[in-house]
Amino acid sequence: MAEFATEYKDLLTISFSMLSLIVACIALFFSVRTAIRDKEKLLITARTVSNEFADEPYEIEVTVANVGRRVAVIEGIQRHYERGIKCHNYKERGIPIRELERVVMQVSRDMVIDNGIEGDIHYLEDITVLDIQGQEHKIKNSKELVKRLVSNF
Repeated sequence: MAEFATEYKDLLTISFSMLSLIVACIALFFSVRTAIRDKEKLLITARTVSNEFADEPYEIEVTVANVGRRVAVIEGIQRHYERGIKCHNYKERGIPIRELERVVMQVSRDMVIDNGIEGDIHYLEDITVLDIQGQEHKIKNSKELVKRLVSNF
């Protein structure tokens, strides 16, 4: 009889151990899933803005929307000029974008040319959105939009 109780006790211990392992794995899965989903996610779109009397664009309008669950903070639009020169205007505290909120920024015609230190002239080639962590977020078809803006300059 003692042998039966020992085997039954071992079976019960193993069963509870397996059940606790399954519960722990399920909890880990949901924890990882929540951590992945619970962060900011930027949706960035851009378009050229034209005058109603002329077809040539006078600025690029960039819309940054936060479709994630946390507040995203961006510095602004980073402009990429010829020869690897980068430039951006930023606010000291950044631009906070709350959940399901959007911000509209412009790249105007006066930003197409950058005057270098020695009088060199550099033309705009590309634009990206820069966040406070230094990560650049690509803008879909940004090079085409910049070419359209530069070609009419």
